[in-house]
Amino acid sequence: MIIQCFHNNILIKQIRTPFFIIAKQSCIFLFILATASAPRAQEYATDRLFMKEFNKSKCRNLVEKKINNLKKIRVMTLEQEALLNQNIWSKLRVKLPLSPGEKAQLRKLKEKGVYSNNLSAKNIKIRNSTKFKVLRHKCK
Repeated sequence: MIIQCFHNNILIKQIRTPFFIIAKQSCIFLFILATASAPRAQEYATDRLFMKEFNKSKCRNLVEKKINNLKKIRVMTLEQEALLNQNIWSKLRVKLPLSPGEKAQLRKLKEKGVYSNNLSAKNIKIRNSTKFKVLRHKCK
């Protein structure tokens, strides 16, 4: 009886091992097949449109951030410089003390004269608007 049980166990193990080998190989094959077919998924036209719009909106966001940073940069206008010069001359006439910035401006006036390469506020606005249009146009 013991010999018969032992013999049956050996037969069962002999039958099980090929089954497990085949099952293991088929699982590996299915895994490879599934991973290989994943990149070949169907692509819809809407996917390409979405990606195109996503890239455009990303570009627009970057451009708007850059434009906001450029808007924060303050430039002295021709009108502001004229008011500053007028204030300096008025303080000199009344003999009031000048601030360090006004002293530097006075030195610059004495060296170079009243000539200025600053633009008026209107011209600065026009220049910036054209620069911003060019930046925005790159994203179209």
